[in-house]
Amino acid sequence: MPDPVFTTAKQTLLRILLPMLGTVLCLRLYLHLVRVQHIYPGGHLVHHLFLGVLIELPAAFILAFGTQSRVLAFLAPVALGIGSGMILDEVTYLVATKASDSDYVSGVSLGGSVAFVSLAAISLVGIYWARRD
Repeated sequence: MPDPVFTTAKQTLLRILLPMLGTVLCLRLYLHLVRVQHIYPGGHLVHHLFLGVLIELPAAFILAFGTQSRVLAFLAPVALGIGSGMILDEVTYLVATKASDSDYVSGVSLGGSVAFVSLAAISLVGIYWARRD
C-alpha cells in the first residue's frame, strides 16, 4: 500500500486560509455590490452556510483518515477552507438577525462575519506556529 501524501504545515495553512479568506471576500463583494439572490431548490431556501457544510464535511472526513491521492491531499484542505468561509460568513446573519434580505448586508452581519473569520484565521495561524516545520 502506498504511503500517505505528506504536506508541510505551511502548505496546509495556505491551502485552508487563502480559500477561506477568498470565499468570504467573494461572498461579501457579491452581496454588497450585486444583490442578495436566494436559491430555492424544491421550493426550500438554501443558505450558503448549508452549502458550506456540504463542502466541509467530506473534506474533514478525508483529512481525518488521510489519503494516498495527491489530488485529494491538495483539494481536501482547499475544500475545508471554502466550506469554512461559507459557514463562518453566515453564522451571525442566521443567529443574530431576523434573516431578511437587508440583514444580509447589515453591519451586524458583516461585523459577525469579520469576527468569526478573524478568529478562525488566528486559530489557523496559532496551530501553524505550534506545528511549523
